[in-house]
Amino acid sequence: MRLLSIFLSFMMVLAPICTYADTPELQGKVTSLEKDQVAPYSGVLLDPIAASKMLLDPKYLRLEIELSLRKEFQQELANKRLAYDLLKVEHDSSVKYHEGAIKLKDQHIMNLNQMLKEEVGNNNTHWWALGGAALGILMSIGVFYASVEIAR
Repeated sequence: MRLLSIFLSFMMVLAPICTYADTPELQGKVTSLEKDQVAPYSGVLLDPIAASKMLLDPKYLRLEIELSLRKEFQQELANKRLAYDLLKVEHDSSVKYHEGAIKLKDQHIMNLNQMLKEEVGNNNTHWWALGGAALGILMSIGVFYASVEIAR
């Protein structure tokens, strides 16, 4: 086991030294041909990198533009949803606040009405006024009667 781990460690150290990589050119080569040259037709000879760039760049450009537009749309949609949600929360809280205030006012009005009923129910001023008027009428009759008797 120990021997195997030492061997594998040694091989991992030596493996990068022994490998060689052929780096492709990043820029493609374009070569013009005439009719009588080695190619059977006149045109442009492209190496594999240049040909793949010519074939794939428009495809990826279209895909890149589509993804960019999709990203902008999703960001705008997310911003609009956030604004909508904030307005909805604000509206809901305003509705709850006003409903609570209306309930409180209704309760206050009911309490005031109850107090008014109690005050009017215990108020006997109309009886006092009626009794005072009756007493005044009786006293007037009594004075009139007394003055008529004195005059006789």
